[in-house]
Amino acid sequence: MSESQAETFTPKNIIVLFGLLLAAVFIGEVLIGPHHDKAPMAAAHEDTSKDIAMRLTPVVTLEQVRANMTAAAGAGAAADKSPKELYQAVCAACHNTGAAGAPKFGDAAAWAPRIAQGIDTLVNAAINGIGAMPPRGGSQYSDEQMRSIVEYITSESK
Repeated sequence: MSESQAETFTPKNIIVLFGLLLAAVFIGEVLIGPHHDKAPMAAAHEDTSKDIAMRLTPVVTLEQVRANMTAAAGAGAAADKSPKELYQAVCAACHNTGAAGAPKFGDAAAWAPRIAQGIDTLVNAAINGIGAMPPRGGSQYSDEQMRSIVEYITSESK
């Protein structure tokens, strides 16, 4: 060992390093540790059964997918349906639950700023898709059918 290494590892220096290590462990475990560990636990216990059930609820059910496929396959049959029936077949999956940020059906506060943009803007967004909503809500509905659905939703959400 060289002379500079011998001076580095003196008993006095080793005791000082050991003392600093103990101080760091004390600060980390006693002063910081309990507060850091309790915060995530408190947040986890704040979830209510309702919150948990909401997160576990599927966004789309198999029945809704089948209804959407039926609506797409029978586009001619969809022409005979009322706007309410068209809405129930495709749009209700998200707009009844508010899935993916969709404004809920009948929620006047959520629809007011959208309605203020004008019916043509809403129809255009419904036809071309907006946010998480795919074009035509994932259906094969015509432009006229989409307009009738938008008019139905807005009339029920004022």
